[in-house]
Amino acid sequence: MRRRWSARSARALGCFAAAALLLRTAAAQDAFEVAFVKPADPISNPVVGFRAYPGGRVVVTNNTLKMVIAESYGVPLNRVTGGPPWADEDLYNITAKPPSGSVAAAFMPPQAYAFPSPELLSMMRTLVSDRFNVRLHRETCQWAVLALVVGKGTPKLELARDPTSPPREPRRKEQNEWRSITMQRLAARLEAHYHRTVLDRTGLTGTYDFNLSYDPQVRDTIDSPEAPIDATGTSFKTALETQIGLRLQETKAPVEVLVIDQAKRPTAN
Repeated sequence: MRRRWSARSARALGCFAAAALLLRTAAAQDAFEVAFVKPADPISNPVVGFRAYPGGRVVVTNNTLKMVIAESYGVPLNRVTGGPPWADEDLYNITAKPPSGSVAAAFMPPQAYAFPSPELLSMMRTLVSDRFNVRLHRETCQWAVLALVVGKGTPKLELARDPTSPPREPRRKEQNEWRSITMQRLAARLEAHYHRTVLDRTGLTGTYDFNLSYDPQVRDTIDSPEAPIDATGTSFKTALETQIGLRLQETKAPVEVLVIDQAKRPTAN
């Protein structure tokens, strides 16, 4: 069930505006030269993506407005609140190209595609403002969160063999190798898995290699209370505790969120 946020509900969670500063996009040079925004058809193309290609072309598929905002501002999806119901329901495809000769147009990913560069993300924020008429502000809320902490005993982690190499995470259920992983990155992966804010409270500052095998379909006590717990497989939470000596702990902490004050369905191309 999706929640609608208001100023009243925000205050009830202990939120306060950060100087009530509206987040607006900046100069014209931060805008795409060409941009197409269309309703998505997830039946014909079910891929969900937010990618940039050589030359700075950005392709977004099957994203809600809140998903686009989260990626463009570099925040987890669960920290984008407020706005009309359709901002969390309607799916859009976006194709955009930066101006020739701009820094963004010089983008060259190390592979066929990659996550957009900071310059391209700045242009995405301008697109969100211009095409969806979005206005945002930041608030800090006292939220129920999960803290990633060290369990009893010594963590079963090895310092990365090559800490300068790009982090590598499993992409399929049968894989279990995690390489060049910081605790901040692990917390971010947990946050995406549980759709809840996860804070790194381990105190571990290194980059690590470890094996962590779990079934992403197995539910546990941190998931929705309505979800049955599956005792036949290994959940993410159980794998953390038994395989690498870390655990998740319920707590409360101040968390900065983005609040959508205004949004309209996109203008025609």
